[in-house]
Amino acid sequence: MIRILIASALLTAATPAFAASKCDPRGMPPDTYTAYVADAQQQLNEHGFNAGTADGKPGSRTQSAVRTYQKKAGLPVDGCVSKELVDHLHFAQPKVYGGSKR
Repeated sequence: MIRILIASALLTAATPAFAASKCDPRGMPPDTYTAYVADAQQQLNEHGFNAGTADGKPGSRTQSAVRTYQKKAGLPVDGCVSKELVDHLHFAQPKVYGGSKR
């Protein structure tokens, strides 16, 4: 029984879904989450944060750009794309810019 639990825990820890669960899309349909990520990537790039290509895939460059933006904007820093982040990118005043934009 203990072997099964240990094997199950190791298998769960090794799956990409477990690793990505930190940035749970909060029950959004996959297409909606992809659209939020692509929008965030585009906005981050326009604000001078290098999020990479706006492809809707939240890779390491996107997460790094999100963390940097969150820190500069005084938001809780988790590196995750959310509706709240996208709203902040669009509507916050004054705008928050990275090193390559002002």
